[in-house]
Amino acid sequence: MKKNKKRIQYYKDMKSDDFSGTNIKVKPLPDNYKYTHRNPFWFLIANFVYFVVAKPLFWFITKVCCHQKNANKKVMKAAKKTGAIIYGNHTTLLADAFVPNLIFSFRRNYIVVSPETTSIWGIRTLLGMLGAMPLTEKLTLKKKFIKALRQHLSKKKLITIYPEAHIWPYYTKIRPFDDASFKYAALFDKPVFALTNCYQKRKFGKKPKIVTYYDGPFYPKPELNTKENAAYLRDLVYQAMVDRTEKYSTYSYIEYIQIKDEEK
Repeated sequence: MKKNKKRIQYYKDMKSDDFSGTNIKVKPLPDNYKYTHRNPFWFLIANFVYFVVAKPLFWFITKVCCHQKNANKKVMKAAKKTGAIIYGNHTTLLADAFVPNLIFSFRRNYIVVSPETTSIWGIRTLLGMLGAMPLTEKLTLKKKFIKALRQHLSKKKLITIYPEAHIWPYYTKIRPFDDASFKYAALFDKPVFALTNCYQKRKFGKKPKIVTYYDGPFYPKPELNTKENAAYLRDLVYQAMVDRTEKYSTYSYIEYIQIKDEEK
């Protein structure tokens, strides 16, 4: 693997360190936050924003600015008939938000996001229209969140989750993650896919190109309970991601080096 040693990022903990650079102060969701809407006027505006305005912009930024291409998107055709939950590696701010929305031209994708995302002043409603589904610690909102996931999947939509939680730009390996987010796939009995962004050197320019690989579908086993299926699906997705990055992430734009407290 070729490395650019001029760019080095030091980290202490793989599970908690975040290098998104946003530094957003978290604001809790209001108790009346809506994950789904019944107002036809809101629905009309949301679809216009998503399909007419946002998708062409997503395509331009993803393909032209992020230099992304899909290696085997045909794998995702199976999700059209059922809906699905996609799990991806979290290695870029823009592409991670846009690539899942470009899998199908006329199908919505909803992305589970951290509370920081919807804490940005003035754009919470817009992000909701674009499919952001913020996590929450409030019990009443958790029930609404799960209900919304079930509703979207019943309509054969896509749900995207980044189980690594924190962004590590251009990281070429897979960080450890638990099976907490896989309980949704086990609970709703929906197919699961792995989305793995791999990094390769471009002919021109220092930043690498992104090549996206898809694996699946993986299905929960009927003989296992929800907890067991969550662990089972997590292991399948994790191994698929590891296999893809080991084979296809061939260029390291940023080198990540772990440090200890005394070295800080």
